[in-house]
Amino acid sequence: MKRLLLNKVLGTVGDSINDTEYAVLLDLIDHIDDLQTYSIREAAKNNFVSTSSISRLCVKLGLSGYSELKFHLKNQYEILQSTRSQNTSSIKQSAHQLKGVFQQNFTKTIETIDENCVNQTIQWLKKSSRIMVCGSGISEIIASYFTQRFQIIGKEAWLVDLSAPGGIYINHLAKSDLMIVFSRSGESSYILKKTTIAKRQGLNIIAVTSNKESQLGQLADIILPIHGSTEPLDVSYNITTYNSMAILFVDLLLQLYMEAIDV
Repeated sequence: MKRLLLNKVLGTVGDSINDTEYAVLLDLIDHIDDLQTYSIREAAKNNFVSTSSISRLCVKLGLSGYSELKFHLKNQYEILQSTRSQNTSSIKQSAHQLKGVFQQNFTKTIETIDENCVNQTIQWLKKSSRIMVCGSGISEIIASYFTQRFQIIGKEAWLVDLSAPGGIYINHLAKSDLMIVFSRSGESSYILKKTTIAKRQGLNIIAVTSNKESQLGQLADIILPIHGSTEPLDVSYNITTYNSMAILFVDLLLQLYMEAIDV
């Protein structure tokens, strides 16, 4: 149950918390049964941090202070216990948990959308004769999805093969005028190399990432932020909805593009 609570909390903040704050959070959840009497000074002492460090953790979680953090954790824990006591299957528990995280991240993504950036993206998509699309790892799957969705409606789009010889990349680059880059962390060396070359060739760069302050963000002309973790703190257990959100965002861009060309 404590692991479920940890997953739920981490899913809402991604990797905005550091390793020290992660350790504090683990400690607080471990003391969930006597949390109300567990003072901030005790927590700071047991985790070798200052009370101000714990206060900063509260801010990152969107809470006003330590008292609200304790209430929030206790309340979420009781909700999970209540769900389990109602004999909800583990499959449904996980599904409902993921649904909650997805809804929160979707809301945060929508709230952070800069409409001017989205409108400019649509205009560039309309004017571009050929689009390069790039991503590595799981982001390559999202990039492939974007490429195929736009190819279906007749837009010439090309998925960058990161393993292809440089000469092939340069030849395709010379025929393109826009580059869409998908990268959750924005720090992939493969992505940065390809993007840097495209930038030098004068292509407009649009980055879809959860890390606006990344090196990719610095290269991009437009950043379309997706709320979600850049790297899971716990690869085995932490839930991140970035990939699902990015796919949904591709569909949103497609919808807006279709509406724009119908005008």
